Amino acid sequence: VVEVKANIVSRLKAELEKGVTGVYGLGTVTDPYQPVDQEYALSRGCLSMLKRYGGRVSILTKADLVLRDLDLLRDMSGAEVGVTISCPDERLAAAIEPGAPSPSRRFRALKELSSNGVDCYLMIAPVIPGVSDSDAMLAESLHRAAAGGVTRVMWDMYNPKPLAHTRLTEALTTAGIAPVRAVPSERRSEIRVLLARECSASGMTLADAF
Repeated sequence: VVEVKANIVSRLKAELEKGVTGVYGLGTVTDPYQPVDQEYALSRGCLSMLKRYGGRVSILTKADLVLRDLDLLRDMSGAEVGVTISCPDERLAAAIEPGAPSPSRRFRALKELSSNGVDCYLMIAPVIPGVSDSDAMLAESLHRAAAGGVTRVMWDMYNPKPLAHTRLTEALTTAGIAPVRAVPSERRSEIRVLLARECSASGMTLADAF
């Protein structure tokens, strides 16, 4: 269920008029560029307000709908956009994130943001044990990001929260994909080393999300 916070732009304006400073996050809990925002354009309204008052913004999204607001983002001082791509495989991504734009569309969004001078980064998350954590998949994501001009990467391991884990397991089973398995602590370390090595070779920096 998606609830539309129709008054968010006016609430943000009131906050900004108080002189509240800092970085405003779009997408810290719920993706700000869900399909419904094509109609309501609340994210664009918030960006317009932040630009008007000189507020800094940090966006995290899975949607290439962010490109709709490229005209605002390219001129906003201190703005950054992170695009989450769990894996580069189209079929697997469709099973993990039904309804989300394909990995190809998201990689293109990163390239478009980068080519327009917007500070952007690739978020590889969640890295799902036994599903999307192969060396080949991780390396492919990094190579495609680097080819698109991305210079920063963040990553995060899968956190099996009960409801999300149940839904993911059901989705993978329906798609005929092996279920999530527990990840040994040494595998997490191996993934971190791989990502760091590949990022370094491609001229990108790596950071842990949490």
